[in-house]
Order: sequence, then C-alpha cells, then structure tokens
Amino acid sequence: MRYLHIFDPWNFPLCTCPRKYSVDPYTGCEHRCIYCYITSYIKEPWHVRPKKDFLRYFERDLRNAKILPISMSNSSDPYPRIEKNLRITRGALFLMKRYGFPALILTKSDLVTRDTDILSSMPSVVSITITTINEDLAKKLEPMAPPPEKRLRAIEKLKSSEIRVAVRIDPIIPGINDNFKEIELLVKELADIGVDQIISSTYKAKPDNFKRVAGVFKDNAEYLRKIYYEENEMVRGIRYAPRELRYRILKNMRDLSTRYGIPFSVCREGLNLNTAKTCDASHLLY
Repeated sequence: MRYLHIFDPWNFPLCTCPRKYSVDPYTGCEHRCIYCYITSYIKEPWHVRPKKDFLRYFERDLRNAKILPISMSNSSDPYPRIEKNLRITRGALFLMKRYGFPALILTKSDLVTRDTDILSSMPSVVSITITTINEDLAKKLEPMAPPPEKRLRAIEKLKSSEIRVAVRIDPIIPGINDNFKEIELLVKELADIGVDQIISSTYKAKPDNFKRVAGVFKDNAEYLRKIYYEENEMVRGIRYAPRELRYRILKNMRDLSTRYGIPFSVCREGLNLNTAKTCDASHLLY
C-alpha cells in the first residue's frame, strides 16, 4: 500500500503544476461544497475517514522517495474536525520535516493554525480557499466549511508566524460569486494582511456538481446551463465556461491582484495571465 504519489491529475492537459507529490491523510471531505468534484469518483464523499495505518505507510513512502514538495491535500481537506483529536495531519507534517520534504497545504479550515509551530520550522506554504466574503453566499456554496471570517483570521495568524500564504479565490462561478466589488474588498483585505499569492480559476461543471449548483441557485440555472451546456468548451470531458468569458473574469482577477501588489496565477485554465513564478505557489518554499 502506497499513500505518496506523484501529483498527476489524470495527465490533465491544462495543469501547469511543477513536479511534486500528492498525499491525502483522509478520504472524503465534510465541507459539502456544492461545486466539489470528488463526488464523481469517491464513494461516500461527505463521510470523512482516516486512511488505514496512514502514518506508518507514509513514513515508509518518505524513506524511499526523492525529495520534492508534497501537496496535502488535493481530494480531501487535511483538517477535518476529527483531525483535532486524531492529529494525523500533524503527524504527517512532523514526518515531512524529519525527512526533509517541503509542504504545500491546501485547506478551508482555520484548524491549520494549530500547526503554526511545525509549519514555521520547515519549508511550507499554506493555501487557503476563500470563494467569497459574503457570509450568506458562503453558506450556500460551502455549507459545512468554516465561514470566510474565520479563514481570514487564520491567514493573519499564519502570516504573523512568518508562514507563506496563498489564497485560492476558486472557483469563480459566473453570475454567482463574480461580483467585482465584493472580490475587490476581499483582495484589498488580503493585501492588507500580506498574502503572498492569489490563485484563481473558474468553475468546471460535471453532471453531479452542476445538478447541485443549479439546484441551489435556481434563478441562475438557465444562464449556467447556457454557458456550460451550449456555449461551453470541453476539456477531457469537463465542461468549461466559454474561453472569452473565463478570460474576462480571470483578467479582472489578475488586474485586481496586480493593483494591490499580489502575484497572481490561474489554475488549469490554459490562459496566459500568470504574474507569479509558479501556478501553485511552490516557488515560495525556497
């Protein structure tokens, strides 16, 4: 049994991530984000369970691996509520430090601040996702995730511990969370905190997540169906919004980030908009 793998999202043609590993201490995610893609390939996607003997097998994998950054996690949040007691992610960080592996943490949870001691003592970047600062909208998009305000305060704490932080404003769903004034308020606050990079992308539709999004945002369903099922661009069976619309949305994001002095990148968009050195903030490790 192996838990450490080279990050390769099905050899996706629009992925520009530098070479790195991927690992998930848990299976499933409790945030229940309506746009989530894991429901298309993980059984019981909202039921979080730790992987069997994770730390034992993970240490064995590390002993036999070439040193590369390790991205944690890409299919489930590494800080579910049970992590507070199980401390599996914390144990994984200690092992990564012991064996000399840099850490790229992806999370929506403020529980990550518990581990500032270990993260500040090793090469690490924490990427926190904030899709909106509108609390009511956030509850619809991410029903069980910590509210945006908690995530912003977590970013402040991480930065005060001199940990590099990227923020993923991701996904942007046309007509839902693309309000320019609200996004600018968020970017301005991130600049005031001192965030190191903004990463953004647009929503990609699959049948299961589209059904949830259209069901929650009924007034927008017709518009979303038009751009994702009539005017869409298909990439490996995934429905993208039309290229011109994506470019306009993400160029606005790039220009906002630049105005406030924050390096910017897109994720799996195939658009030449990056001002940051790497799309995943991994250059901040060094």
